[in-house]
Amino acid sequence: MALSMDFLRRSGATAIFCGLALALAGGPAFALETYKTEYGVSIFGLNIARSGFETKVNGGSYDLSGTLSSSGLARIFDQTDGTIRVSGSASSTGVWPASYEVKYKNGKKNKRTLIDFSGGSVSAVQNTPPIKKRKPWVEAGPNDLKSVADPLSGLMIQAGDPKSVCGRTVHIFDGQTRADLQLSFAGIKPFATKGFKGNAVTCSVKFLPISGYQKGKKAIEYLKNKSKVSISFASLGNSGIYAPVAASIGTQIGTVSVFATRFEKIN
Repeated sequence: MALSMDFLRRSGATAIFCGLALALAGGPAFALETYKTEYGVSIFGLNIARSGFETKVNGGSYDLSGTLSSSGLARIFDQTDGTIRVSGSASSTGVWPASYEVKYKNGKKNKRTLIDFSGGSVSAVQNTPPIKKRKPWVEAGPNDLKSVADPLSGLMIQAGDPKSVCGRTVHIFDGQTRADLQLSFAGIKPFATKGFKGNAVTCSVKFLPISGYQKGKKAIEYLKNKSKVSISFASLGNSGIYAPVAASIGTQIGTVSVFATRFEKIN
């Protein structure tokens, strides 16, 4: 039941899981606004992780800072504590990341990923310690890191109506793995949590690894071919942005559930 960023990466769920952090924290706006967001992660009905975030949006730019940690019984077996920082800009045409940084400590190991973006493409990547590329490794091609977003910014979706949220493919890069998330419409249901009450649109998700992973790895193959994944999105006021409020991710050891426990504008 242990949860860590390493587990999420090994399970192939990193791009989906991490994306909830920023997206839950609030979408872009064009005046100074601050959002507070909290969410929990569970498996087999047991809480295994929690996060808290503050996002400041000002003049079309956004800046998020937050924490992620293992919790409950999971913390007995796996002590993971991390911080996330994301910045970028937003307009009526979409969300454009500038930088993405994740730092976390898993037991006695410290790890850090930093991605810089320019013009919608990756301009620099740093992983400390370096990624271990186990054969047969699928190396990134020359176009793989163009027109992509970090996992957090990528799941803030500009759409004219709920059904339009799902009819698209999201291109994600988490510092190691480049993947596509194909979103298909699955339905609309009511959703309520602290700070929000309304409808949420659910998309079924097809995970397609592109590069930056070990070919034939069982966890990746499971997520690609067998896993059932869904993400529910809710509208952020009149911003035209839809952000995730819940997700279900099938892994080899069980279904990981993510649920927003707070989704609140504080000023």
